[in-house]
Amino acid sequence: MLSYQHIFHAGNHADLLKHSVLIQVLNSLNKKEKPYTFFDTHSGSGLYDLTDNRSLKTGEAEKGIAAFSKADGAGASDGVPPAFADYLSFVKSYLSDSRYPGSPEIERRLMRAQDTLILSELHPQEIENLRSNMKKPCEGGPVVQVHNRSGWEMLKALTPPQTKRGAVLIDPSYEEASDYELAADTICAVHKKWTNGIIMLWYPLLAHREGEIENMLDRITEGARAINQNIEISELRLEVFDKTAHKEVSLEEYRASSGEGKNPPRLYGSGMLILNSPWKLEEEMLSVISYIKNEIGFQHQEEEQA
Repeated sequence: MLSYQHIFHAGNHADLLKHSVLIQVLNSLNKKEKPYTFFDTHSGSGLYDLTDNRSLKTGEAEKGIAAFSKADGAGASDGVPPAFADYLSFVKSYLSDSRYPGSPEIERRLMRAQDTLILSELHPQEIENLRSNMKKPCEGGPVVQVHNRSGWEMLKALTPPQTKRGAVLIDPSYEEASDYELAADTICAVHKKWTNGIIMLWYPLLAHREGEIENMLDRITEGARAINQNIEISELRLEVFDKTAHKEVSLEEYRASSGEGKNPPRLYGSGMLILNSPWKLEEEMLSVISYIKNEIGFQHQEEEQA
């Protein structure tokens, strides 16, 4: 299926987690002058207009990044964790123009001239938007390749990269149940031949997909441990809603009721699995997750009191 468009969800709580992790991984790679290759398998448009009706319809950005940028660190917790401050600092200039940077935009802005960025997208409208956005000026940025092909196929075909150093962000829509198996199959195959590559997998927390999610994570972890028992693996989860009170509804139902309080969001949170996790990443991100959860709880309290 090619119906998913990230504009509906750009800047939501899942992006807070995913893009905070992404920035820290890029910062870690940038500590050495040696070049690296970065793959983004499900790139989307790369840049999103938060005044677009599709974004306004769900209101996810307003409850996500917009709420945090307005809070400017004030709220339930004492200060913004450094890793989240890096993220907020990066997105600030985009938000001032009512835009939100997707992962390809973050990657090309933080990568250097000696690095290579390889992007893949299948959706016909998204690929055109991506090509246009990646042509915008970016002084000192990386070499960018844009592929109109399956991200799974692209990653398996182009790894290991010549540079050896590098990372990949895998962020499928999970529209199809097969995406969970494809993620496990692809990551196990890629890690086997590119053992030092940093592999980041984002996944949704959905009550009705719990079995598929756990099986996917177990397969990937067991496969990586079979190659190197001492590999650094981080598993991060941001749960922003109570799982036990969570009610699954179709995306169409949720969009129809958005802003009316009839149905809760489809995701009760999201997670990231990172193979070859950089030093201290998990520690830094656990602080970010705690901060986000505290701030979201604080916002909910204010809404109830209003």
